[in-house]
Amino acid sequence: MKRIGFFALIAAVLGCGAVMAASFEIPESVTMSASRFEGYTPKKGDVTFNHASHLQIPCADCHHTVPDTYTIESCMTEGCHDNIKTRGEVNSAYTAFHTTKDTTKSCVGCHRELKRNGPSDAPLTCNSCHIKE
Repeated sequence: MKRIGFFALIAAVLGCGAVMAASFEIPESVTMSASRFEGYTPKKGDVTFNHASHLQIPCADCHHTVPDTYTIESCMTEGCHDNIKTRGEVNSAYTAFHTTKDTTKSCVGCHRELKRNGPSDAPLTCNSCHIKE
């Protein structure tokens, strides 16, 4: 009897994993825009992030709350990096993308690390990522 319960539990877990995997889609690209914050006018343009060119990076490196919540949300979701006005704070959108201290979660930090390790086409100039229309 215990064996049947164990196998039923394993089947349920595997089934849930298959359902989660089947219903999960990675968008080819996403546009990140600070203009979505009320009362804030960005100095730079939006950034289009191409997931296809980052597939070698584990999702949880950038979406670091995945192990805790099992959900993938936008970086600037309320309660995450939603502080647009103060730089340097943990929840600062600017810090999340631009710090050079964290080479695994920050765009600029990762791109600089890639350049340090050899030739790379990872962009580093502001206007390479921020496209003003």
